Amino acid sequence: MSRSRCTLNVRGLDCETEAGQIRAALKGAPGVETLGFDLINGLLTVDYDDERTGPKRLVARLAERAGLQAAVVGEPEAEAPPSWWSRRGLLASTVASGLALGVGLLLHHLGARLGAPEGASTGFLVLAIVAGGVWLIPRAWRSLRAGRMDIDVLMSLAILGASALGQWDEAATVAFLFGVSESLEALSVARARRAIRRLLEVSPATAERIGPDGVETVPVADVARGDRLLVRAGDQIPVDGVVVEGRSGVDQKSITGESTPVERGVGDPVYGGTIVGDGTIEVEATHPIDESLISRIIDQVRAAQAGRAPVERRISRFARWYTPMVVAVALASVLTPTAYAWATGGPAWETFLAWFAKGLVVLVIACPCALVIATPVAVVSGLAAAARRGVLIKGGEFLEAVGRLRVLAFDKTGTLTLGRPDVVEVVSSGPGGEAEVLRVAAALGDRGGHVLGKAIARHARDLRIDVPPADDYTAVPGKGAHGRIDAERYHTGSHRYIDEAGLCAPEFHADIARAEDHPGTEVAVTGEAGPLGWIRLADRPRPEAAAVVARLHGLGLRTVMLTGDNPRAAAAVAAELGVDDQRAELLPADKVRAIDEYTAAHGPTGMIGDGVNDAPALAAARVSIALGGVSSGAALETADVVFMADDLRPLPWLVGHGRATLRMIHQNIALAVGVKAVVLLLALLGLANMWMAILADVGTTLIVVANALRLLRATDPTAAAVG
Repeated sequence: MSRSRCTLNVRGLDCETEAGQIRAALKGAPGVETLGFDLINGLLTVDYDDERTGPKRLVARLAERAGLQAAVVGEPEAEAPPSWWSRRGLLASTVASGLALGVGLLLHHLGARLGAPEGASTGFLVLAIVAGGVWLIPRAWRSLRAGRMDIDVLMSLAILGASALGQWDEAATVAFLFGVSESLEALSVARARRAIRRLLEVSPATAERIGPDGVETVPVADVARGDRLLVRAGDQIPVDGVVVEGRSGVDQKSITGESTPVERGVGDPVYGGTIVGDGTIEVEATHPIDESLISRIIDQVRAAQAGRAPVERRISRFARWYTPMVVAVALASVLTPTAYAWATGGPAWETFLAWFAKGLVVLVIACPCALVIATPVAVVSGLAAAARRGVLIKGGEFLEAVGRLRVLAFDKTGTLTLGRPDVVEVVSSGPGGEAEVLRVAAALGDRGGHVLGKAIARHARDLRIDVPPADDYTAVPGKGAHGRIDAERYHTGSHRYIDEAGLCAPEFHADIARAEDHPGTEVAVTGEAGPLGWIRLADRPRPEAAAVVARLHGLGLRTVMLTGDNPRAAAAVAAELGVDDQRAELLPADKVRAIDEYTAAHGPTGMIGDGVNDAPALAAARVSIALGGVSSGAALETADVVFMADDLRPLPWLVGHGRATLRMIHQNIALAVGVKAVVLLLALLGLANMWMAILADVGTTLIVVANALRLLRATDPTAAAVG
């Protein structure tokens, strides 16, 4: 069996009602395996057996059985996003219904004065019902044929019931207001789509390509690997590439969230969608637009949007039995009083009519759209806001999980520290002073490939020390090296190596032994006449790490450092940064056990690392967070959350943003359920009618969408975290 996947752009797919219609239409379709819905973007993902079906058959089946127009994403007719105005049938039906309703109500109140014939008012109200039902009744009939009790069926029952009672004004009002509610809901979701799309679509449409005949403007899709591009000051870089001429600051905020531009010159990588500062540069394209970093980020975000957060899945399951439950409540509210009146000899028919009207209001308020849409709009807004600020979250479930974290575990090297050794102390015991110690060690370090030697050479040049060449160089693996500088032989390496070479004087031995009690690694430097001194190197903490840890504590999180380093170095870093707990000399399996222990003792535990190393611990954590997605393609693929900049500062913001998203979801759910409960109670007390129920549902839907869109205004990750 050959399995394939296609994505369809479905017109009008913005609520669980349409999703249910699609499920019913494709249920039992040959070859269809799984369906995925992205209500915010109006997309349907179908996994299917391509030997039994295909995209064109799926599109035809949706049109035939659900009355929904669809197109395969990537085809020209699918490129325009679904919009409110594309529902011309709904718009025309609603406008006609509204006009007829207005005339009918006017004649009802002023018909006698205007000399209108008797029954004219009723005629226009019936016309309003018919105009509103043109698009509603066929949808309700398709749902009934599929065995589904959805909002279209409920509204149709309410309209037919009110008509049967002779309440033509109520029936016409419901038909019109429900059309308005559907249009407003589609409009609000379309606005959400546009807002989210603007946050993600940051690549320019054209590029200036340098050719043999000069500079030509071409569509960015025509740029190929190896093309040379001219990017002027203030313009966006079209695709990923390498600077081959010029120098300028580059604003990478659209990818990394960094608030200040980074300097880029010849040989430096640049990324599509970023903005050149005050200089003009020439860039050689390394990837076409569909393989660029920004395209991969957008694909990841869209994939995340198509997934559903746990809260969203629970709400969708609830909505499936919520509507039948309300129908049962409506029937019970009609039949129970009627049966009681009949059993006690009361006016059964009058009781039936009175409670039948109340039951119709219960049916109207049953619409679950505000409840169902409350979660996906909030989740997608949260994902898009984070992506725009350089924080890539792989799905709503991870955004929700971040908001529930109680413990954050850090890898040490490269996460809490810079991940490279730096010279932190130079001690001279010879006549040349510290400069001579660095000069000799740097000369030998230049010849070797050891990371410590390279770090010493880099430090010496930063201090503008003239580093001479070293001859007759010999490395002693695991110990050190020796070579000639200005015709004299020098040695550099560990204390043990200098001891074994017989070049360690007693006083020097005591001094370096005391230095070994401090964090870091000591490199001794000697000449033929004796020791010159020693250099201590250490992996320094990130400049922002201590402040980030403090802000996490302010958010109520517990912090822990998990490292394979020695206990002395681990304790020193933990103490300097203020980390709550630290565990040292851990193997990968030990880190997994530590994550499990903290989860059991304190609650959901996340881990932040490089996205490649410590894979078992990252997998064991509730959320895995990686630094530096710009430079690490593996991090972009493996971690649940990726910080595109190599910077810890977005971490407190992310936790606050996750919590804010959860609060928004809970607020929206409470609002949707609360309004329905109030109107339901008023209906049972006889204080609410059908048009009031419709208005309450419309208002609630608009409020939850507007409330969720506030997440798009989330603050800068480098600023204070959200509370």
